[in-house]
Amino acid sequence: MRKVLLFLRSLIWGVLMGLLFIIPVMGEELKKSEELPEVIVTGESIVTPTKETAETVYTGIGITKKGIELSGEKGSSNVWSILNFLPGVRFESSDPTGISSTQRTITIRGVSGSLGTLSVEGVPVYGGNPIGPREYIFDLDNIEAIDVYKGVIPVDLGTGAGTRGGTVELKPKWAKDKSGFEFKQSFGINDYTKSFARIDSGKITPFETKFSLSYSYTEADKWRGKGKIGPRNNVNFTFVQPIRERINIRFWANYNDIKHHKYASLSYQDAKRDRWLDYNEDFTGDPRKDWYYYKYQEIGWTNHDYYGFIDVKLLNNLMLQIKPYYRIEEKEDWNGSSRITGPFGQNRPGVTWSGWEVKRKGFLTQLVFGYKFVSGVLGYHYERQEWDDRPSKNYWLNPDGSLTFIGWGRFTKSISDSFSSSPYLKLSGSISKLNWQAGITYIKKKDGENEGYITRYKPDGTPYLEREPKLDYGGRSYSSWVPSFGLSYAFSDKIEAYTSFGKTFQTPYMYMPLINLYYRLYDKFKKMGITLDDLFNDYKCEETYNWDLGLRIRTPRFELYPTIYFSKHKNLNTPFTPGWKDPDNPTKLLIDPQTGKPVSFNTFIGKAEGYGFELVSTFYLTDKIALFFNPSYVKMKYDGDIVSGGIRYTVDGKQVIGVPERMLTGGLIARYKGFEITTRFRHVGSYYGDLARTEKVSGYEVFDLVLSYNKEEIKRLRIKNVKLSLELDNLFDRKYIFGSSNTYYPGAPFTVLGFVSFNF
Repeated sequence: MRKVLLFLRSLIWGVLMGLLFIIPVMGEELKKSEELPEVIVTGESIVTPTKETAETVYTGIGITKKGIELSGEKGSSNVWSILNFLPGVRFESSDPTGISSTQRTITIRGVSGSLGTLSVEGVPVYGGNPIGPREYIFDLDNIEAIDVYKGVIPVDLGTGAGTRGGTVELKPKWAKDKSGFEFKQSFGINDYTKSFARIDSGKITPFETKFSLSYSYTEADKWRGKGKIGPRNNVNFTFVQPIRERINIRFWANYNDIKHHKYASLSYQDAKRDRWLDYNEDFTGDPRKDWYYYKYQEIGWTNHDYYGFIDVKLLNNLMLQIKPYYRIEEKEDWNGSSRITGPFGQNRPGVTWSGWEVKRKGFLTQLVFGYKFVSGVLGYHYERQEWDDRPSKNYWLNPDGSLTFIGWGRFTKSISDSFSSSPYLKLSGSISKLNWQAGITYIKKKDGENEGYITRYKPDGTPYLEREPKLDYGGRSYSSWVPSFGLSYAFSDKIEAYTSFGKTFQTPYMYMPLINLYYRLYDKFKKMGITLDDLFNDYKCEETYNWDLGLRIRTPRFELYPTIYFSKHKNLNTPFTPGWKDPDNPTKLLIDPQTGKPVSFNTFIGKAEGYGFELVSTFYLTDKIALFFNPSYVKMKYDGDIVSGGIRYTVDGKQVIGVPERMLTGGLIARYKGFEITTRFRHVGSYYGDLARTEKVSGYEVFDLVLSYNKEEIKRLRIKNVKLSLELDNLFDRKYIFGSSNTYYPGAPFTVLGFVSFNF
């Protein structure tokens, strides 16, 4: 009931605030943002400048439907695969099909994309452990366009856990006005298969109701070692119901379930030596080897997402928008281990299961208004998170493959919900050819409280859980003011300059490493009088200040969007060695048994500075041939040295590990009658993967080729928009690796994918 009252209170607040605007704007039409003057380009655009509601300055890049198609088949299941052709974006994955939910990395302007936000028309789609967007839960055949903001972020896009890694907004393909059926069958090496089908009802009289329903099934074999990527089941549903001319109700639901085996992470030396190394393929009967058996390395995710979009036109110039949402995410994770502690301190090889469920309930409500000289958005975002932590279960592995339960290991139980709230305001306007906009939001988040338990053993070795207050943590609050400002000036219909300044943030993350560290050293910490909650004393929001300066140049023959940017980062998650002494041997430092080095952990004390250059460019050589060329330079430097594992690393002023300075994506799209040839090229420069700067990851180049044939209609079969496509990724089988911090993966080898699709 309390949650319902909170929702109603926010709704009433929004309506009352809206009434304040009725008198001054009565009789005027709701002012729409000024659009860029129309430029008829020779070919089909793959990107376009973009902005949000009630904005006048274009600060983002929109990826069109053609741009989405540019990523090929692997972009049909993973959002990050689509972004990979943009400058300043680097996405790497062990999985060449885009299905996998883990073991991938993305950086945007040198910042991890897991520290950014993904949304469906402003409603955030993210999770925890690991923190970040859930980019793998969608069928991109159900997405019409994608907007990307890398630096300054619009304040009215739901922030999720943070915005330092940019914001990506998905624009769904809503139910269509005309009834129809779409089908797509994909195939590839390593037994890759994906079947996708969608039905649209069209407008149903007399109320003009319309809906769509789609389903897909996807799976593949791992290319490295034994195991399956999938099965993956996805269901998507959209519903649109207008009520006369002033109310429009839309509903969007998405279900995604995936289970897959993992690829083994490798050391730097092993990854360079042999791209085929992976988990053991055969069961031997020797637990000392079989803990590394591939069937004991598996993960599964289930996501339920339900979003509502309600638009109420209060006046011609005043719109009330309400976006309620409800998300459920479940995780199950199996990991083999060479050393699991059981009764009486014995250590044996075994397997650990961990899992949890989290429910996120929230809403965004906002008023969109327009004066004669100013437009704006006034809104509020609220979310509550309910965690159902499930105790991890430890098993010893027996020679016959059976498992013996030996306890739960550490367990922290959520006893209160987490929540976040953020009021926001955005204003914009134009004075002749000068456009301006400004926004501000106040982010407040509070972690739920957790109480701790620890495994104990009876004299006969039977495990039980005992309450341990020293394992309690949580209940901390974090807040941040997040302003943004932008200006643009149109020199002509074809050239516009813009600048923007703003702040982005990231709420604290990496909780589980500290919990696991405390559990490993529980006896030592207990003697030292240190509680688990003490380890979180330096947890605070990461903050980044961004400044962009760029041009938008559009002509019928080419489009150029150059940008230079600067950024300053503080409170970054950084390794730290506290220098604790061993309570049992005060003359020596406390050693972490997992690493054999002085105790270190990550906390929020780091600083960095960045700057760079990006160019998005498309050249329309003819109406049938287009060339895209997107170079970028990313400089992200540490501001200060780092002490980790008792060693001081002199990294001040040096490039952050895992971040290449130079990248380039390019390609050619050529059409002749129904045939189309697309070439893609990607260069990633070298970088260091460790603080000691001894593990240099070499740069590489990858070429892809896509051949397709399109036919508008086959009348005899009564089908339309028939398309056949053959995709050759990593055409020359370039060997390379990616990763950092002793966690590396070989890049995907030469891969063949394809599909046939049609509709009627």
